[in-house]
Amino acid sequence: MQTTLAVLFHMVKRLRIAPLLAALALCSCTSAPAPKEAEKKPAAPVEPVTGLTGIYRCYGPSRQWAADLQVLRAQNLFVKGRQAPPGKAYAWQVTFVSPSKKRIKNCTYSVVQEDGLFAGVYNPNDEAWNGPTKLAQPFVIQTVKKDTDEIYKVALENSKDYDKKNPGTPITMLLEFSERNPVAAWRVIWGTSVGGSAYSVFVDATNGLFLRKAF
Repeated sequence: MQTTLAVLFHMVKRLRIAPLLAALALCSCTSAPAPKEAEKKPAAPVEPVTGLTGIYRCYGPSRQWAADLQVLRAQNLFVKGRQAPPGKAYAWQVTFVSPSKKRIKNCTYSVVQEDGLFAGVYNPNDEAWNGPTKLAQPFVIQTVKKDTDEIYKVALENSKDYDKKNPGTPITMLLEFSERNPVAAWRVIWGTSVGGSAYSVFVDATNGLFLRKAF
């Protein structure tokens, strides 16, 4: 009798353990695989920016330097190994002045850190300024309303013959206010500098109207 009870007890014990073992086996078979590490997406390529972008990126930090901040000059910078479409650039340099302090500051905004440029805004120390001249008069930033991509289109529309004869010439965009024009204007230069160019035109920086040819 005792033997029979022992056998029955053993069978009941096995029946209780069997479902547990089956469940464990099922869990081991259906467990989710370890998550894979997120793949790193390649960084988006940097894009050149317009002149107004460069001017206003420099204006914010420079405004803390002087409450009467004014623009004296702005120009696109050429970056070695990179070619931007006319009216845009990978870097812009903006010259600000403070009439009350009689100080001048050159600020650079660049979307790349190469060819001697710092990425972002580079705002070095100021230096003494002798005041306005016939060739360089300061003006408020609100004067500049038309962006350089629009300015270039106006310049090109009035320079088709020269551009056709000189295809692929680098374009320099120089913002200035001088005795040459009664308003602040973008000087669109076919070449990398005023001195090294044989042709340039002026376009009003406020309304984008063509003013005249420089040569």
